[in-house]
Amino acid sequence: MCTGIMYGQAALAGIFKEGDQLLVQTSLWTAHYDPEPDHNNHQKMINLEWYFPETDVDALPRPSGRDWRDEVRWLVGGANFTNSFDQRTTYLYMGGRYDFHNSGDLKAYGKLTAGLIHGYKGDYRDKIPLNRFGVAPAILPAFGVEYHRMNLEVIPFGTAGLMVNVGYYFR
Repeated sequence: MCTGIMYGQAALAGIFKEGDQLLVQTSLWTAHYDPEPDHNNHQKMINLEWYFPETDVDALPRPSGRDWRDEVRWLVGGANFTNSFDQRTTYLYMGGRYDFHNSGDLKAYGKLTAGLIHGYKGDYRDKIPLNRFGVAPAILPAFGVEYHRMNLEVIPFGTAGLMVNVGYYFR
């Protein structure tokens, strides 16, 4: 596994600019708040998030000075997973991450993403709001910790359940 990670870092070395990051995640554990017999708790998810370099906020004229918004790391991402009803589903999104605690190797953060979700079909089409044409808007908060390049994240998905993801950052 270490060889694969080192190879992956070498392969991505030419793609990254200073400050870019790629987070690769998979689902570790899922639970539904109100489980039903047809619920799937094994998402088989693969998620990719691209973090843009930090903005040089000192170059931005702001009469009120710096504030918490200057510390947000912007990102775009996509996830492919098996939804609660065993249907392949895709979530494409953008968002931001704010580090609440940063002590070098250990970071605690909150993240908010918004995008479009596709894959809830047939009898399950109405299980997510506004899914009239097979694509629906979605907003997902997340709370996580990062240690060195490893990542552990908790994502509540609406009123349906909670997912725990694990990931690795390529820089």
